[in-house]
Amino acid sequence: MNQTAYILLIDDEKELRDSLQELLQHARHHVTTCANVMSAKDAVRNGKFDLALVDIRLPDGDGLELLRDFRSTDPDMGVIMMTGYAEVDTAVDAVRLGADDFLKKPFDMDELLVRINELLKKRDLKVSNKELTKQVKASQASHTLIGQSPAIVKIRDMVSLLSDSDSTVLITGESGTGKEVLARMLHNAGTRAKKPMVSMNCGAIPEELLESELFGHVKGAFTGAIKARSGRFEVANGGTIFLDEIGDMSPNLQVKLLRVLQERKFEPVGSTQSLNVDVRVIAATHRDLETEISHNRFREDLYYRLNIIPIELPPLREREDDILLIAEHFIAHFNETKQANIEGFSDAAKQIMLQYRWPGNVRELQNLAERLATLKRNGIVEPDDLPSRMLGEAERIRQGFQMDFSATEKMDFNAVVDEFENHLIVSALERFDWNKNQAAGFLTLNRTTLVEKIKKKGLSPPNG
Repeated sequence: MNQTAYILLIDDEKELRDSLQELLQHARHHVTTCANVMSAKDAVRNGKFDLALVDIRLPDGDGLELLRDFRSTDPDMGVIMMTGYAEVDTAVDAVRLGADDFLKKPFDMDELLVRINELLKKRDLKVSNKELTKQVKASQASHTLIGQSPAIVKIRDMVSLLSDSDSTVLITGESGTGKEVLARMLHNAGTRAKKPMVSMNCGAIPEELLESELFGHVKGAFTGAIKARSGRFEVANGGTIFLDEIGDMSPNLQVKLLRVLQERKFEPVGSTQSLNVDVRVIAATHRDLETEISHNRFREDLYYRLNIIPIELPPLREREDDILLIAEHFIAHFNETKQANIEGFSDAAKQIMLQYRWPGNVRELQNLAERLATLKRNGIVEPDDLPSRMLGEAERIRQGFQMDFSATEKMDFNAVVDEFENHLIVSALERFDWNKNQAAGFLTLNRTTLVEKIKKKGLSPPNG
């Protein structure tokens, strides 16, 4: 079945233009007609077309001029050139400049419809390939540890050293530091790269379902098990299984996982038959497993089975050299995927980013880049474009203390300065729960000076 398309028809012969419009509309296409170069350019500026039928000879120019313009404006639009002249050079020029097809007048109308349909199919394939390429790039962008800090360089070197190893790896680090990214790098660099990598967040699935997710189940194993289902270990056979947040796994399942690591076999839920499995296990957690062991929440024997190759990912606040590098990487990525044009960060914005603690780590920075590409769209990122939580204490106070000089003819300078000083001292005290030593250190004041100011100004906590 032929697909419907938006077609721009450009020809100065009214009779031919009308007959072609009728033919194309009968074939369920949406048609816009133009008689000259100027109106055709206006049409393309104001609308989006799948395909253009362009006469080479036009009263105010030629079709080759339009072809150049179309290719710079919308490279994906299909273009079929039409001419009543038989010059071979014209046809060669049109193809060289990017025309998809060339028809000599008079042409068979049925043949025109066939060629249009073929061109639309090629265009769809081209657009699909572009989207696929974009998705691949997006995947690659999120599966790479970016950075030049010593810790990250050391981890990348370790990935290379482990390329021929099947040893179990335990990745530790705060949430958002890139544990799954590192797991993907280990898988892709290893001998199992052509086999599947299956990921599972052990903390995101209820305990009663987790066993079935890991090991599968047979039909009738429990209420709702209307058919047998393979678990993640079976699906990952020959490849890698990544068990994220392993520290959240219940003691009962820890015993069963230990057996898989020791014997490389397991039973699906409801089955008495063991299945052998050949998988590389990579586990990750944001918890301190040694502390969990001391509180009897994690098995010591499982810990030593998992902790054969330990890798710790540092938080972003300890990778100051990497912050701007990672930000630029994500901005470039989202500029492409979201058709944005963020040109970079101002010096003031960079300073704020370097001073910020990044509690959400690399994931938070990635989210910021996506937000900027989506909402700001273009230009240089300034401090006002950053979330308020990123602004330093002094900057937040300054922004919250903007003066409206148009509201009054005069102002009492000393009173305004005193009010600002009160606001600054109270904000610092609130930050440290009214701990005067910490607040004085933050404000780089002598503690005695701060105490005197508090007494003189009569400042006190809300409850007292």
